[in-house]
Parts: sequence; C-alpha cells; structure tokens
Amino acid sequence: MNELETGSVTRERILATEKLIRSRIRRTPVIRLDRAEFGLAPGPLVLKLEQLQHSGSFKARGGFANLLLRAVPEAGVVAASGGNHGAAIAYAAMVLGIPAHIFVPTVSSPAKIARIRSYAAELVITGDTYADALAAALDWTAGSGALGVHAFDQVETMLGAGSLAIELQEQAPEVDTVLIAVGGGGLIAGVAAGYDGAARIVGVEPVDAPTLTRALAAGHPVDAETGGIAVDSLAPRRIGDLTFPVISKFVPETVLVNDDEIAAAQRALWERLRLVAEPGGCAALAALLSGRPAPAPDEVVAVVISGANTTAVSFP
Repeated sequence: MNELETGSVTRERILATEKLIRSRIRRTPVIRLDRAEFGLAPGPLVLKLEQLQHSGSFKARGGFANLLLRAVPEAGVVAASGGNHGAAIAYAAMVLGIPAHIFVPTVSSPAKIARIRSYAAELVITGDTYADALAAALDWTAGSGALGVHAFDQVETMLGAGSLAIELQEQAPEVDTVLIAVGGGGLIAGVAAGYDGAARIVGVEPVDAPTLTRALAAGHPVDAETGGIAVDSLAPRRIGDLTFPVISKFVPETVLVNDDEIAAAQRALWERLRLVAEPGGCAALAALLSGRPAPAPDEVVAVVISGANTTAVSFP
C-alpha cells in the first residue's frame, strides 16, 4: 500500500479536483422530502440524484478526474468495468478526443453495453465477472501502452468521486448522515474524505457482495462473494487496497441489504417519485426503507441515488 497515495485523498485535494472537473460534469440536483412519503416515520430526507449525471452515474466524476489529472499517452485509455465506469470513461474520452478501450464481463447489463457503444469506445465483452474483465484489461494495457483507469482503486478516481460531497454540502448543509452504496469503495472513500468528519457516513452493500463488511471485520481487504441483482455494479470481489484505508478512517459501519429489499427500493423510487435507477443505484435507499439504520426523528438523512443504466423502463 502506498501511504503517500492514500494520504493524498483529502478534502483539500478534492476541492481542487472539483474545480478542475466542474465544467465537465453536471451539478446533479437534490430533492428534499419527508421520510413519511416512503412509509417511514416522519423525518427529513434528502436524495442526491446522481443518476442524472453524464453517462448515467457518479462515475463520470472520476472519469474526468483521471483524464485531466494524469498524463494520457497517444494510445489512449483502457478500463475494466461492470458497466458504469466503462460508460463514464468512454464518455469522458469521447468529449476529450481520447481513444478508449473498455472491457466488461458478460454480466454487464444490455443498457450499459449499449451506452458504452454509443460513446464510440472499443468494447470487449469477456469473462463472467468484473475480475475477469480486469485481468483482460491489464493484459491489453501491458501491450498497448495505454493508460489504465481503475474503476475504484485509484487516487484520481476517489478525488473525482469526492466532488459529490462538495456539491451535497453546498446544496444541503443540514445533512447529518449520508447513506452510500459500496462496491469497490471509490465513491464512499471520496465522499467520506470530502466530508472529512462533518457528517456520519454509512456504507450499504448487498448481502451477496459484502466487500467492505468483510474488510472491516478482517481489518484489511479480503475476498467476498460476488452475487445478487446488483452484481454488475456492486460486486468487485474485494474492496480496493487504496480505498480501504480512506474508508476505514471515516466509516465505522456498514448495512447489508438483500435482493428483495433492493428491488423494493427500486420500485418505491419509481412509484413515489417517478425516478428510475438501476439496482445498485437503489441499494442505499433500500437500507433506509428497511429501517437500517433507523434515524432519529430530526436527523437529516441524505441518500445518494446513482446509476440509471437499466432496462427497467421500456418505450413503445
């Protein structure tokens, strides 16, 4: 582990990165409502609608941070992804005129595959899991000279993701607790460092992909199961070696949600607000709706909704 690298994920660097990428990303909206609208005990709720970000998820933040902070060779960039990171890198590369090769596993959803292709990236579908796609991407990177952009375990990825915290603090300074879905840890690491202790940060994971839960119990990253309906966004096998020390500094707890709870949150978001998000983007909301954690009546809870690359809605 490179302590110099992990120690550089600070609020100060996130603020600087947010200024750098600001013109390239959307300032996604927040909506304030009462938790009673979701059938819970009354109390304030803030939803950060990051599924409205470029490429359909928060990943565009880290994508632009990598491509603007790092030296990109003539060969361009390469990324492995369950889908959303690949779409983000493909989009950022298209905007900046950079060649991009994206590797995704066969479990990547048709919506994510279609979005990557729409951004004119070279797409390779290989292997059954994200780990398989990553191995293939690393092999290709070694022979191509392209710049590898990791989906989560990269300082610049965390710095870009942390820009969400800066926005949310400006939009809703009253927030006490933030619920964030966890895959490899890039988003929660960046947001936690961005808040720098100013709010309670709670990680939410599928029970079938408990990467952070396992790591916190062991005291270091370890392999975990990789299953569930959010497998294409929240199941990378293990938390990142670089993300974990950042997360463990700020995040003492996780909540596990099952597939039925995630699906129920996805339906509730549509039925109550007519908002669409993929399963991984609804995991944090699933925790709140299941009563884990149970907020105090006056506790202001923010939930990050991220990931709209889904075929859950179809059109004639």
